[in-house]
Amino acid sequence: ERKKAEAQLRLQTSAMDAAANGIMITDCQGNIEWCNPAFARVSGYSPEEALGRNPRFLKSGRQNKTFYKNMWDTLLSGQVWSGEMVNRRKDGEVYVEEEIVTPVRDEKGEISHFIAIKQDITARKEAEEALRLANAYNRSLLEASIDGLATVTPDGKIGDVNSAMEKMTGRSRQELIGTSFHDYFSNPAQARLGYQM
Repeated sequence: ERKKAEAQLRLQTSAMDAAANGIMITDCQGNIEWCNPAFARVSGYSPEEALGRNPRFLKSGRQNKTFYKNMWDTLLSGQVWSGEMVNRRKDGEVYVEEEIVTPVRDEKGEISHFIAIKQDITARKEAEEALRLANAYNRSLLEASIDGLATVTPDGKIGDVNSAMEKMTGRSRQELIGTSFHDYFSNPAQARLGYQM
């Protein structure tokens, strides 16, 4: 039984070491007791540098006291906390991580540890921001036209319109999107042929 338990423990430890996401285990005061290689890769701190420290050494200053209070209120009530956090690597560079922190209870039912699973989502957040800026730029071009403009899906539904089109039809953007484009013409059949070509 002892050998079986030791083999199981080795397997679990190997799995956590091999995980792509950073994993950190702290005591109930938040002091780091264990972290995996992925945590070290993302943060830049070796496990030896992190052990015994409170994760606040990663703080970037981007979250306010209310953010941390809400997080700790959730955790100390025994609930799982999840969210995004901007932290600072050892080299000073900031990064965004998605984090799930789970309280662990002992045999008496009291919180003894916290397990945090962390994923660096900096590249995803940068891509989302680039897409947001591109969309804003495209929207500004659409709105700059004094002509009524509409995008039409392959099945003939209005996908988007500019404000000039809203004025022309007397309908709001929300009312127009999803409706049949050809219905706004005096000869719907002819209009349908026009966008199907």
